[in-house]
Amino acid sequence: MSVINKMLRDLDQRNQNAANVNQVIARRPGQPLWLTVLLLLTFGLLCFAIYAVLSRSAVMPLATLTTVVPEPAAQLPAEPTTPADIAIAAHSLKPTEGPEPTDSLEPKNSPEPTPTESPASTPGPAPTQSTIVKTGPAPEQTATSEDTAAASAAQPQPQPQQIKPGEVTAQVDAPPQAAAVVQAAAPTAKTASSLSVTSREPTAAQSQAKLRQQAMAAAQAGQGQQALRYWQQLQQLAPQDALVYLAQARLWLQLGQPQQAEASLLQAKAQGIMDVDIQLMLAQAAASRQQWLQVEALLPAGFAVPLHPDYYGLKATALQQLGQHQQAFDWFAELSALQPQLGKWWLGGAVSLEALERPAEAHQYYLNALQWGDSLSVQSKTYIQQRLVATE
Repeated sequence: MSVINKMLRDLDQRNQNAANVNQVIARRPGQPLWLTVLLLLTFGLLCFAIYAVLSRSAVMPLATLTTVVPEPAAQLPAEPTTPADIAIAAHSLKPTEGPEPTDSLEPKNSPEPTPTESPASTPGPAPTQSTIVKTGPAPEQTATSEDTAAASAAQPQPQPQQIKPGEVTAQVDAPPQAAAVVQAAAPTAKTASSLSVTSREPTAAQSQAKLRQQAMAAAQAGQGQQALRYWQQLQQLAPQDALVYLAQARLWLQLGQPQQAEASLLQAKAQGIMDVDIQLMLAQAAASRQQWLQVEALLPAGFAVPLHPDYYGLKATALQQLGQHQQAFDWFAELSALQPQLGKWWLGGAVSLEALERPAEAHQYYLNALQWGDSLSVQSKTYIQQRLVATE
């Protein structure tokens, strides 16, 4: 009985242990689901890592990429080379022996603008700006005779050729010094092509200053006709400049043509220019013809006497010739007070005083004229001595 009881107790204990295990499993029903999710994530990461390794091995590192350009011509081009003019010195070679290489590169899209196709090229994908080749050892390839002839014909003036995807590109057989590696060719050419020279036309003031300098230089060199042409051109640009007409008049006088000089001054008056020097030159031309009424009309009293004594001296002389001695004396008296060292003002005043029948004052003016008459002519001095005797 004890053995049976013992066996029953063991059986009951086992049943209780099994029930406890089932309760524990029932209490944690989510544990197999987390394990499944964890396994799926691990498998996905493993697949992604394998794909990344395979994709990375297919891309060449930037350090091993170079830009191959054809042999430079014997003479440099006159104009800067643009990216569109960069020729791709590469030729497609078909292997005759050995298996087809599997590490050939597809043409990559370049960020720079692709060069335009030549008229002789056949339609197809646009060629890239530069041919990317692998610097590592390439499989041996043999070019056909047709390819060699085409490459030798293209060496003097390389033309851009079209690159088809999937083809193996290699550098054309040439001497070692023919191949040059240029990494900054495209940016430099692009910068050179973007430069533009803008020319600015000279302004009106600059043109006038240039003509004025040329006219003065020609006048100093004794080239009167050339200087006149410069002044005439300047007159068209600045018709209100009095100096232009005065310069022409003086040049005409130097050339012995007073009529042309007066015509230039009359053009200034036609433009409405009122200048003291222009008026004085016109009055002097009229005085040479004894046209005293015109002289007096050409010399209005609108300018400062201290700045223009000759102007008012000619006006006083014209008034004196017209018989207006009182007005003439007033001007001569003012001028003699302003410039007492000039005997011509004293002489003019003395003549007017003697005409006004004021001999005592005229005698004193004659004395002053003789005293300051160093600049007077011999004829004027002789006349003064005669009038001194007459007015004693």
